Amino acid sequence: MKHKFNISLCATALFMCSMMSAAAGDVDLQRIFPSTASTLVLAESDEIACTMQYDPVCGVDGNTYSNNCVAGIAGVEIATVGMCVGVEPDGCPETFNPVCGADGNTYINECFAGKSGAEIAGLGACTVNGCPSYDNPVCGMSGRTFMNRCEAEADRILVQREGVCDVNNCPQVFAPVCGEDGVTYDNACFGEKAGVTNFTEGLCNVRSCPRLFVPVCGEDAMTYGNACFAERRGITIEYAGVCESLGENCSNDFLPVCGVDGETYDNSCQIENAGVQKAYAGTCIGR
Repeated sequence: MKHKFNISLCATALFMCSMMSAAAGDVDLQRIFPSTASTLVLAESDEIACTMQYDPVCGVDGNTYSNNCVAGIAGVEIATVGMCVGVEPDGCPETFNPVCGADGNTYINECFAGKSGAEIAGLGACTVNGCPSYDNPVCGMSGRTFMNRCEAEADRILVQREGVCDVNNCPQVFAPVCGEDGVTYDNACFGEKAGVTNFTEGLCNVRSCPRLFVPVCGEDAMTYGNACFAERRGITIEYAGVCESLGENCSNDFLPVCGVDGETYDNSCQIENAGVQKAYAGTCIGR
């Protein structure tokens, strides 16, 4: 009776396959380990076990096999000697055209993402926050412009509207940044208005506060990014949330409306807080 063997195991672990055959009681170990042999014939069987020698060949199916014996057992014709050029064993090209998966991982190209079962979030490598690196700026309530909505959500910042923040209408929110000029600005928007392009979050030369955006209203009618920032300025907190001068505390619901300024705001609350008249419901056409 012929014995069925796992080809891949035989190709990579001859010893394991030999032990499997020996267990059947019909293999002479002296015969299956001759001093010189590249292919081995099992006793009372016409099946072939391949050596562990690594001498790669490329099959016509585009896969690389460890040697011609393994390719032969797989029933694949050899196309060229050596590894298949530009193709990985899983069939994906090695072309570097990165994509960001919805799982926050960067894949070398769409094929590898698909093989991993990952949904593609966007083209380009993922950012440090695990977001796609495509440029679709949004303005956060903290006065900071984010590369895209995912980046704002990663920092837990409510999005006010699509597009970069308007430096001529910066929010009265204290979410300080330290500019490369050594000056502390109330928020990134004021820094950009001053012509500063590189800055770090927090006050200059002062131990930083948490990055969480949990706004509170101070006794000076200024909205602070969180209680820590208010305390650092020696300001007593009046109540949680943004100050009344900034309007209502808006939800994070995305129910876009288009303003007469041609900008899309996340919802009616945000456009009212910005003091912009609503043109119509939905995203602005052509933006």
